[in-house]
Amino acid sequence: MLALTTLAACDKDSKNPVKPPIEPSLGWTLQTSAEPILGIWGDSGGDVFAVGPEGWIYHSTGSSWSTQPSGVGARLTDVWGSSRNDVLAIGWIGIDGVVLHSDGTGWKSVATFPALRVGEIWGAAPDDVFVLGIDTGGNNVVIHYDGRTWAGTRAPTSTSEPLSHVWGASGRDVFAVGTAGVILHYDGSAWSRATSPTSKDLSAIWGSSGSDVFGVGYGGVILHYDGVAWNVMASPTTNDLFGVWGTSGSDVFAVGGSGTVLHYDGSTWTAMSSGTTTALLDVWARSASDVFAVGLGGTIAHYDGSSWTSVAPPTSSFLEGIAGKSSPSPEVFAVGLGGAIVHYDGATWSSMSSGTGVDLQAVWVAAGGEAFAVGYDATILRYDGSAWSPMPSGVALPASLGGVWGTSANDAFAVGGSINGAVILHYDGTAWSSMGVPTPLDLEAVWGTSGTDVFAVGSGGAIFHYDGTAWSAMPSGSSTRLLSIWGSSGQDVFAVGNGTILHYDGTSWSPMTMQGGQYPGRLAGVWGSSASDVFGVGADGVIIHYDGSSWSFIQSLTSRSFGAVWGDQATMCSQPAS
Repeated sequence: MLALTTLAACDKDSKNPVKPPIEPSLGWTLQTSAEPILGIWGDSGGDVFAVGPEGWIYHSTGSSWSTQPSGVGARLTDVWGSSRNDVLAIGWIGIDGVVLHSDGTGWKSVATFPALRVGEIWGAAPDDVFVLGIDTGGNNVVIHYDGRTWAGTRAPTSTSEPLSHVWGASGRDVFAVGTAGVILHYDGSAWSRATSPTSKDLSAIWGSSGSDVFGVGYGGVILHYDGVAWNVMASPTTNDLFGVWGTSGSDVFAVGGSGTVLHYDGSTWTAMSSGTTTALLDVWARSASDVFAVGLGGTIAHYDGSSWTSVAPPTSSFLEGIAGKSSPSPEVFAVGLGGAIVHYDGATWSSMSSGTGVDLQAVWVAAGGEAFAVGYDATILRYDGSAWSPMPSGVALPASLGGVWGTSANDAFAVGGSINGAVILHYDGTAWSSMGVPTPLDLEAVWGTSGTDVFAVGSGGAIFHYDGTAWSAMPSGSSTRLLSIWGSSGQDVFAVGNGTILHYDGTSWSPMTMQGGQYPGRLAGVWGSSASDVFGVGADGVIIHYDGSSWSFIQSLTSRSFGAVWGDQATMCSQPAS
């Protein structure tokens, strides 16, 4: 298992890392996501697809969810298919629209629309697909795919309101809704504007037929079309509604803000308990007892015919540090902003109470399962196997601790910085005490092979070494801020920072370069399972790998920044990307 933590891309380098060539031998899966899931669709055979920002595509066959590499960093907003082997996902990168297609073996880009963002998709058949977009002039554009080409046409000139959703009973009976209650209809030859009974923004539309259509929107508004006219329906909520779908005219679901789920039984809309207070953005149903809703924070909710259950990431906080142990049973901890701590037991991630709201920056786990976490305000927390509790650091504030490492629960080191310069602390099983280091530079990370062979790195290219008696400075040859350090031995140590990779061979530190001399980006974490299997992670979703001879890029499935990396060599992910 190889795990990473993500953090906000708040300190990106101005250079954009050149990612190719991508090393295909290592596959990554995204276990949790704090990003919204924006669209969902499934087929009758059990396959369900969901999409979201940064090119994320999720797939389920009924038992669990996994990610599928999209190959792009686009904000994917909607998904539709004619079968599990013919699925289209749409979205945009910058101001340009993109269409992805999956044939059941993988995703690839099949169309791009310069200066045209696309947001919603629906199709009557594989060769009869409609996409809604908006150009840089704010004009609505409806794009149609006939199985060979994508062609765009302007919506009626009387429609200046942005369109938000499209659905049809057939390729000659298509509806679109949008801002200020706008409703459009396509009869196979032209679009026309329908009379709407509301001025509220409409978010979604679905029907069981061309004469039984439902539209939902802001303020809990629900509309119904009977083939002749649109009318307002009684709604049990004032929460904004963002999605609607059903299995028949008497089994319709609508979802929205604050976890709102409504159900229509053919006569009345009633509220349901969704099991979440997170906003739900879309809904899709295979049957009355197999309904999925997706939303903010990576939430996926499922209805089995009797009750709703939801799955969400254990935290939406940015995570900055990660560490764990592999035996006798796996335990991984990740820490982050606002005192966030999440725990992985080998099967699932769950949130833990830290007892603090202070930002945490690093964590280390002893072989017995005890752990230490450190952060701002010289905060130190200790995990005794059942709960986290604070420990006195003895450091005068203002001060911050950025790294922690140890040989055992009774022999640990923590490093950081204060107004007086570097901070290095040692824990002997009883109390933390200061180990003086004569430098004004802040320290960011610490690692060692034993209690008498410890390295610390920090700002200005600072590297210090502890031999069991005293700390001494090591020439690094760099002035770059170093953020992480790891080694396979005391004679094979790696340190990384902003565009920098350094290596120590037991005698001196020297710079390393990427394959082809490429720029590695702002690296924030380094870890390996051996001298020929080392990983570096950093800004913009960068993951690099060292095979003992050269560094190369690996596809990471996200453009969000990574803050740390840790793994278990016994269960290292080393299979080809699927």
